[in-house]
Amino acid sequence: MPRYRGSAAPAFSCNGSPSGLEVPVLPVEPLGAIRVVTSATRLPRVTISASTDDEAEAAEELAEWLWLNEVERPFLVVSAHGRQLVDRITRVVGTAVPGPHATQGWARSCSGTARGADAVVAVGGGRCLDAAKLVAAGAGIPLAAVPTQLSHDGVCSPVSVLPQTVGGLTESLEAVAPHVAFFSLPTLIRAPISSLRAGIGDLLANPLALHDWKLASDAGLERINHAGWHLSAESFRLIEPLLEEPLGRERVEPWLIGLLAHALVDSGLAMLMVGTSRPVSGAEHKISHAIDELFGGRAHHGAQVAFASLVSVALHGLDIEGFRRCLVNLGLPHHPRQLGLSHHDMVEVLLRAPNTRPGRFTILELAALEAPEASVLVRSLWPQG
Repeated sequence: MPRYRGSAAPAFSCNGSPSGLEVPVLPVEPLGAIRVVTSATRLPRVTISASTDDEAEAAEELAEWLWLNEVERPFLVVSAHGRQLVDRITRVVGTAVPGPHATQGWARSCSGTARGADAVVAVGGGRCLDAAKLVAAGAGIPLAAVPTQLSHDGVCSPVSVLPQTVGGLTESLEAVAPHVAFFSLPTLIRAPISSLRAGIGDLLANPLALHDWKLASDAGLERINHAGWHLSAESFRLIEPLLEEPLGRERVEPWLIGLLAHALVDSGLAMLMVGTSRPVSGAEHKISHAIDELFGGRAHHGAQVAFASLVSVALHGLDIEGFRRCLVNLGLPHHPRQLGLSHHDMVEVLLRAPNTRPGRFTILELAALEAPEASVLVRSLWPQG
């Protein structure tokens, strides 16, 4: 089985030290150069609610926060889980509820009404925020993001992931990044724990994406943006301590929500710095996209990405069982059957994955798996089928 045998590729370990996966070493970039890139990019202002257990208080905070950020006539894009948070917002120009079937066309249809507002305010989960990014882009006005779940790192990214048609395949589209973001602790603490696990799972991909980025750089195919690289790496290091123990509901406290929010924001900023998802998305995301294309989404995006990372860990020659223990601790899928997939399904996924994002060089392209090799890899990762 082909493997990347790059220098000093350390293993995951959930026992002892929390420093599971170190990112590849890059030549030192002068801090001044990084600061120049950072200062040239408008970073969103992030606020976490002072209230930790009362969503009505957080709603009051949100309304005041919008006024302080000069959002006086908002257009609301709100999911079902965000309705209590918008109760105190006044002078609303219009309200749209994207629902599970929001499409690119739906977002464009909302843009006309939104042009009468001074900002789009998105209060909801990932689909809601993605739709609002396109609404804001079409209306030519700023976006304020208020996530009700921490299930992925797209909150502060400039990327929107929506299908063209209901039930169609999603596409990653250039949109607008939020200029401000508000995190309601009472809302996020009460969110399903599966969404928190998925958010951590999305960040597990960052070191592997950086390994893939370095592969492309070493092959002369891409240049590495150091500011984006370091933000991606830091976002992973923030959540490393969470990998040491099982993640149950009893661990969901304000400090954990704040830590995960910070890490997901940093990961989104890495994309904002580079202008693409390259710092946080490699082979593991291609595999997750292939699952979506062939079998439909089987879990939260972050959960699928964490599962797919097992393949990247194997192809990079890292500690498979150590990483698998991390997935078990987090309550994330670690076997195809947990996603309703068979051995044959996984082989099909691995063969399809490179074509989900042509032009992005990863360990999958280096391995160049044919069906027999893909079958051997799948069997080695999951011997029981």
